[in-house]
Amino acid sequence: MKRLRTILASAVIVIAGTVSMGTSALADGPYDRKPLNVFINFGVGGNTDITARSLLSHMERHLPGEPRVVFNNKPGAGGIVGINYVGSAVPNDGYNIGVFSVTLMAEIVGDEALTVSHGDFDFIGGIPEDFIFHIRTSDNLKEPTDIFTLDEPIKSAGHGPASAKDLMLRTTLDLLGVEYENVTGYKSAGKIRAALLKGDVDMTADSMTGYISRVVPNLVDTGQSIPLYSLGVPSEDGTMQRAPGSLSDVPTFDEFYEAQFGKKPSGPEYDVLRVIGQIRATALRAVVIPKGAPAETVAALREAFAATLEDPLFQEDFKKIAGFVPVGLSGADAQAKFNALMETDAETIEFLKSYSEQARR
Repeated sequence: MKRLRTILASAVIVIAGTVSMGTSALADGPYDRKPLNVFINFGVGGNTDITARSLLSHMERHLPGEPRVVFNNKPGAGGIVGINYVGSAVPNDGYNIGVFSVTLMAEIVGDEALTVSHGDFDFIGGIPEDFIFHIRTSDNLKEPTDIFTLDEPIKSAGHGPASAKDLMLRTTLDLLGVEYENVTGYKSAGKIRAALLKGDVDMTADSMTGYISRVVPNLVDTGQSIPLYSLGVPSEDGTMQRAPGSLSDVPTFDEFYEAQFGKKPSGPEYDVLRVIGQIRATALRAVVIPKGAPAETVAALREAFAATLEDPLFQEDFKKIAGFVPVGLSGADAQAKFNALMETDAETIEFLKSYSEQARR
């Protein structure tokens, strides 16, 4: 009897294994045993967090073993805390990845807070995205051009002196000749939006994801904020053009500037804006893994990223959130473009260093 039970148990195991193999070709792979840890370099409810959770909730279906995804938020210092953590404190065993709003500007200017390099990661893929600048309404500010007649300085809000958001806000306001005070150190776009609602700050910039999913319903539709301009993408003629998929009823910064001054913007601040625009047009968000991870794992992640971007379920879900279908870059392409961006001309880098330093004083 005991022998019969043993034989039956063995048969059940064999049958179960056969059924499992037949119904899930993805069961064989690096993620059929452990969860995939995903580290996000901004806080819960921020734009990076929204993108990461939407992307990975679909990407897990395209990974071998369909792993359980565990999200970890590591905000601070304009995204630098999270990047440092993934680059230096997690194993490179393939079970730990980052979804970052890249902090390439901090690396370009040599920010000492950044202790790792973007070159310390293998890029799994990148998602470009435009930015929309918006401002809180008041009795004295009902139209975008009212920013030129305000009695008090605008309080702009960002994440850190060398963060792209702070640099975008400062350069555009400096080019426009508008008085402002930049308030920095917020750990997520969600924290900034809460400060806007309370009236602690006046102006910020959100990616299309955050703008459509959070700013429009909570600030614009309620009459508490209005859009000013979008960032745009650099073109070969030295200007910034409208980004693909951006909002047609919101002018680009170049259009807003030219309507006010009758000429195109120029100067070192504008050169900085173009560098940021190129980074955003390459990959506002990047999915990365620490170098040294198994090659087959990197390949599986890159294949899953590409498959997710083509997945109609993901496209539909993301469009509901962000108002557009993302067009991503492969890991290899994103890596090559970021390497090229590290070669920003020395004059712009020197200006960036002194410009960022001003914000620390």
